[in-house]
Amino acid sequence: MLEDLYRYPRRRIGVAWLLWALTGIFGGHRFYLDRTGTGVLMLFSGGGALIWWIVDAFLLRRMVLAYNEDQAQREAMGQPPKALSFMPPARGATLPEEPVWLAKRGGRRRLLGDMIVLAVAGVSVGAFSSGTGNYEAVITIVALCAITLLGARWDALAHMPILSGLDRWSHRLRLYYWYNDPGGPLELFFRPIIGLLTAPFRKKARAEAWLYLQVGAWFTIMFTGVDVVQATGIAQASLNIQPGTFFVDLVLTFVSIYAFAAPIGAILTTHVLLEKSDAVVWLLTGVALAAIALGILAGF
Repeated sequence: MLEDLYRYPRRRIGVAWLLWALTGIFGGHRFYLDRTGTGVLMLFSGGGALIWWIVDAFLLRRMVLAYNEDQAQREAMGQPPKALSFMPPARGATLPEEPVWLAKRGGRRRLLGDMIVLAVAGVSVGAFSSGTGNYEAVITIVALCAITLLGARWDALAHMPILSGLDRWSHRLRLYYWYNDPGGPLELFFRPIIGLLTAPFRKKARAEAWLYLQVGAWFTIMFTGVDVVQATGIAQASLNIQPGTFFVDLVLTFVSIYAFAAPIGAILTTHVLLEKSDAVVWLLTGVALAAIALGILAGF
């Protein structure tokens, strides 16, 4: 896993242009180039009302070259690649035998606290989705649960199109929590807020927030793209999108994914590292999914 992640991949100008053309107004090309902050701004502004999107067409080649030069510099200096900025500055680093926080984060009290947080978060996202009719967060969390369970044990996932990207993201998240204390259950419940508030001041907090913002943004772009195709009415060549409603849906999708995927993903990933058996992780996943279903039913 470390050998695979500790590569210094370069970005391709052709892929960047394709993402600019298809997802540029949502910042897809900027997420590809690891410019998460400005990518989120483009996502919420519709590419700066298209102006920013057009300007980026003139900046795209320069951004790709800057990314590749930075990666080459990191490789030459023995620093971790951009996606692993929270890792020790040495290529070929080896994992310690166990997380340093393992002794103080295990036990039945921890397990009970995490189950309560998963139940509350699950019911909340289920009720939210049922009340708004926006089920994208539920779909994302189900996908993340599957990736968390399968990615740690099923090597074939790393070679499947699209899923391989999610698998690498899940591995990066596990590495982050291996080296950084995830905190207690209550802290994990408020992880989305804590992450954003501390990100400007702490490099490690920024790395964690960026991981969740990236997955939230990519899922939001995917769901929004589906909505646009449905609303366009290709057969009738008519566009039936109301800008106000479209923007509200986009914001709700992104915020709900980020707000609920962060605590649930953090807890499940933590227990992948804590537990010697997958049975506990499956149990926690079942609690989260059952709570989501309960929240949906309660919202009807």
